[in-house]
Amino acid sequence: MLPRSAPRRGISLIEVLLALTILVISLAGISQLVDIGSDHGNQARAATRGTRLAQGKMVEVEAGVVPLTSEASGNFEGDDAAWKFTVSPEPAGPPNLYTVTVRVSREIKGETFEIVLTQMIFDPTVMGSAAQAELPPTDSTTTTGTGGTTP
Repeated sequence: MLPRSAPRRGISLIEVLLALTILVISLAGISQLVDIGSDHGNQARAATRGTRLAQGKMVEVEAGVVPLTSEASGNFEGDDAAWKFTVSPEPAGPPNLYTVTVRVSREIKGETFEIVLTQMIFDPTVMGSAAQAELPPTDSTTTTGTGGTTP
C-alpha cells in the first residue's frame, strides 16, 4: 500500500499564473475603456466649444458685424485660435432673406472636427427700426358702443 500523503496547503503555481493572467487581461480591458471614455469626453468638449463658437458667429451675422454680401472666413482669436470659421450666405427667395451656413472646424489628433450651423436671417442692414415706424393718425372724435348688434 502506498502511504497516504498529507493534503497540501496553499495554492499551486498554475493557480497563481492563471490568476495573474486574468488580472493582466482585466487591466488591459479597463485601460482600453478609460481611453475610450477619455476620447469621448474630448469629443464632447470639442462639440460644445465648436457649437458655442458657431452660435457666436451666427449672432455676429444677425447683428450685421459679418456682412451677408459675400462669404467670410478666418480664425478665431485668443484661446480659440485653433478654430477656423466659414460664413456662407445664400439668397433664400424673398428679398433680403438669406440662408446662412456657419462652419466651425478644428484639427484634433490629425482629424478634422467640424460643426455646421444653418439659419435663415434677414439682412440686418436693410431691416427697419422702431424709430422709422409711423404712428397711426390720431382722430379727435371718440366713439362709444355697447358691443351689441342691432337687428
